[in-house]
Parts: sequence; structure tokens; C-alpha cells
Amino acid sequence: MNLDKYNLGEPILVAPSPTPFTKDDKVDHRAVESNAEKWLKTKLSGFVLGTENGEEQLLDLQEKLSICKTVSSVAKGKKLIIGGIDNPSPKNTILEAEELVNAGVDLVRIRIPRRRDTIDRYFDETLNRIPVPVLVIHQMAPGGFSSSMTTIGADPDQIGRFCSHDNVFGYIASHLVRFEMMTRKFVPPEKQFWVPNGMLMVSQVIEGANGACFMLGNIAPKICKTIISLGLEGKFLEAKKLNDSIVDVDWNVLSSGAAGLKFALDLLGFEGGLPRSPLKALSDSKRNLIRDSLNRAGIKKVE
Repeated sequence: MNLDKYNLGEPILVAPSPTPFTKDDKVDHRAVESNAEKWLKTKLSGFVLGTENGEEQLLDLQEKLSICKTVSSVAKGKKLIIGGIDNPSPKNTILEAEELVNAGVDLVRIRIPRRRDTIDRYFDETLNRIPVPVLVIHQMAPGGFSSSMTTIGADPDQIGRFCSHDNVFGYIASHLVRFEMMTRKFVPPEKQFWVPNGMLMVSQVIEGANGACFMLGNIAPKICKTIISLGLEGKFLEAKKLNDSIVDVDWNVLSSGAAGLKFALDLLGFEGGLPRSPLKALSDSKRNLIRDSLNRAGIKKVE
């Protein structure tokens, strides 16, 4: 696949997109379309659909596919579209990847299986048969946004072997910076190696990250891309100063999960809405924390 059209001369920043729902708990495709049109006008490089921020465990496959079709029809090749897969079955991973491609995605993102004794066989059976480039994500505990701990899913040299495959486009790191410093040694330098969290941009760029995939990209893509670019240019003090200005936003939004992201987007002129049942809406105190941190960071719109 030729990815040159996606402006790869600058760092890639994609974001896991939230899923808006109607009052009767159906996917709100009008809002999906409206939000996508707004993001097309920003510095965001692309969308990741069917993720934890998109409430993936509360979506069935047909809903995920319909969301991909809607975003693809709006994006029209102007932004990367990445479909998320979290399935430990090689057979079903391949089938789901094929359906996502038919729905318009450019790449698929797959999680390392939780059972360590299945990992090698899983990748041996899937990578040759997935019809588009693959992103491997190291995220063993989706939803653990307020925790600094992430369970290790594979060894650094294993991850390096997966990422060396011709059909692997890149790797989305975990929050475990020490572990990922070792992993970077095994992932080929020409592959994408992405930061997983807004707080970690500077530290992981220092260790070899060259792009990013995280929630904050939905809210502040221009700022985040500037931070990564400054880091890649070796301007680490400037990058850290700017990164420090958005730490509170990242923490207050992400620690509230999809509900926090949706509320922040509502404040910024998008259509987030309420999380899907049985997830709960935010308390007033959490809403105030998010509103105040956005104000302190000077984020008044998504750009």
C-alpha cells in the first residue's frame, strides 16, 4: 500500500475515535459523520476506529463496520483509517480484517493476545493473510487509563520479530517506558514506533518513537504534533515545556475513559454525548476538572 499521500513527511498522529450514540443507544452516524468532517480540517493524521476510546467492547462487529464505512465515506482518502481488532483467534482475526478492509480501512490494528503461550502462533498465522498493513499494539489491559501499570504481553525480542514482518507497518508502545526502551532495540528503525499516551511524548521520542496514537490526539492534534516534531528535531526543552502544559488535560480526560473524552469534545464543539450503557456519565466534579484543565491549557477548539 502506498502511504505517501498521507503526508508522511511529518510525524503521524492518529487518535482512537469515540463513538457517539443516539438517545435510544444506537450508533449516531450523523454525529460520526459530523465529527469526522471536523477532524479532517485539523492536523490529525487519521482515525482509529473500534478501540477502547470508541467503546469497542460495547460494539458488535456490524456496528464497527458501519462506523468504518461512514468515516471512510467522509474522509475520501484524505486521512488514514485504521480498524481495531482485539481477537485471540487467528481465523477470526483474518475474517474481521477482511471485513474491515471491505468497509474502507487502510490498516488494521491488532492487540497482542493475552495468553503468552499463543502469541507466536497467532502472529505466524495472521500476518501473511491480513490484506492490508498491520499495526501491533501493546495494550494488555484496555480501560486501565488511570493506572500507570500495564501487563507485559510479549518479550521485546518477540515484538521485534513480529514488527520485522513485511506486512507490519509499525508498533504502538505501552506505558512501560523502561520495557519499551528495550523493545525499541528490536523493532527495525524503518518501522513506525508510536507513543501511546500524551504524557509520554517527550520521553518516548527521546528513546526512538517517531509518531503517536493516543486519546489526546482527538482534542489537541496540532499541539501534540508540534511536541513530537520538536522532539525529533532534538529541541527537548521546548518540547517538554509544551508537553507540561497539557499534562492535566491528558490526565483528567483519560482517567475518565470514554465519558471524559466525550465530554471534552462536547465542550470543544464536537458531538461526544453520553457513553453507552452500562458505562456511567461523569460526575459534576469530574466535569469541572476537565473544563478547568482545558481552560488552563488554552485549548478552546480542536485544530
